[in-house]
Amino acid sequence: MPLLSPGWKKVAFVFFPLPVLLVIGLAFGNSDLDANESTQIIYGFWAIGFGILNMAREPKEDEMIKSFRLQAFQTGFYWLIWGLGALMLVNYLRFDRITSEIFTVYLVLFLLNAYVYAAFQYQIYMSTKD
Repeated sequence: MPLLSPGWKKVAFVFFPLPVLLVIGLAFGNSDLDANESTQIIYGFWAIGFGILNMAREPKEDEMIKSFRLQAFQTGFYWLIWGLGALMLVNYLRFDRITSEIFTVYLVLFLLNAYVYAAFQYQIYMSTKD
């Protein structure tokens, strides 16, 4: 997998506050903005931010980090499956149906990239803890 230089992490962190400011600006400028549209904007930007963080190379990229990266993607997909299952169950219990507007590609990509990032950072933390 081609990795980005570590400097891209600074760009990734711009994608976290930017959609919130954008949605606030759109709410004041466009009063008929749907709540689902605003959440999708936020999910999309956050998915891009976490995606860039996941693809950014560590300052010291060795075999252990590469192994952690692979395990993080596997763990992220595992957590995504259980996370979506939990969301479906909550949605069913709340609305008596499984399908909803919240299950979009933006949400799934955000959850996947967030889970992968969390798993990767946890593995790095656990390896440096000792």
